[in-house]
Amino acid sequence: MNIFSGIVSGVKAVFGAGQSGSDNVMKVASGIGGFIDDLSYTDAEKAKKHSTVTIPAMQAFMESTVAENTERSRTRREIAIWVIRNWFIMLWVSIVSRGVELAVGAVNHEFSTFVFGVATFSAMTYLVLGIGGFFFGAHILRQVKQ
Repeated sequence: MNIFSGIVSGVKAVFGAGQSGSDNVMKVASGIGGFIDDLSYTDAEKAKKHSTVTIPAMQAFMESTVAENTERSRTRREIAIWVIRNWFIMLWVSIVSRGVELAVGAVNHEFSTFVFGVATFSAMTYLVLGIGGFFFGAHILRQVKQ
């Protein structure tokens, strides 16, 4: 008897028996309309959807880690400081070496180009941006609210 009632309820669900047909049509239509709407976002809609998800998550993460003073958090801050320091050093080394190469009259600017390429490599740039967003994100969000 249990299998038979399962089959009957499955048939009713497939054919919509016991439910209002207009409600089913409206549910399907709203689902399709939402799907079509989600296919093409404007830049403003993308920014709004992204910020409504990202900002609360980042704020909750920042609140949970602000008072943290464990060895792990101190190590994280030290690593972040060293990454930022090394990034600035690489930028200054590329600027100074380029100036020296130009002053000496070197035709080949390989060293300065290499150091600048490492400093602006996408992985390094994302790392620096991530660290900056993590450590200065709360300050930036406070300024945006004002």
